[in-house]
Amino acid sequence: MEAQVVVLTESYRSAIMRFACSDALIDLYLQHYAFKDQEALRSICYLLVNQEKDIIGFFTLGTSTLKATQIPFNVREMIKSPNGLLPILMIHRFAVGVQYQGKGFGRHLLNAALKQAAMATHLIGASAVFINQIDGTGAAFYQKLGFTPLPNQQKLYMPIKQLHAMFLPFH
Repeated sequence: MEAQVVVLTESYRSAIMRFACSDALIDLYLQHYAFKDQEALRSICYLLVNQEKDIIGFFTLGTSTLKATQIPFNVREMIKSPNGLLPILMIHRFAVGVQYQGKGFGRHLLNAALKQAAMATHLIGASAVFINQIDGTGAAFYQKLGFTPLPNQQKLYMPIKQLHAMFLPFH
């Protein structure tokens, strides 16, 4: 099946209403808040769509800061921040439609998110890419693709140097 990653636009409004993943809150976010966050420049919503313009999955990418004390010491030493705050890229929302789960689209979508993050680091500074795993079910999936869990938190991270090694090998 052919699929491409596109930025959320009005032309996908009806497809958004048909999207359903295994989390009603994520569905609600896409249907009612993704446009608002994008218009307010809080995040950009990327859709993985098929040729019929059905939404296979989506992710949102934005920026944030994190207190250096919230990450393991060995990573903190590698990053070093003079003010104790680390600029980060955040994959805020990430979901694959129920009918597409277990078919490799999650991996395709996460690779697209990481590639967008790698390209963004040419324009903005960031120490790492973070992703939330709300219910714990996604942790193993994210770890297989290179993320490290933060102890006692629902976040996983990938240092920017690791991200660059994956997508910008000659950087």
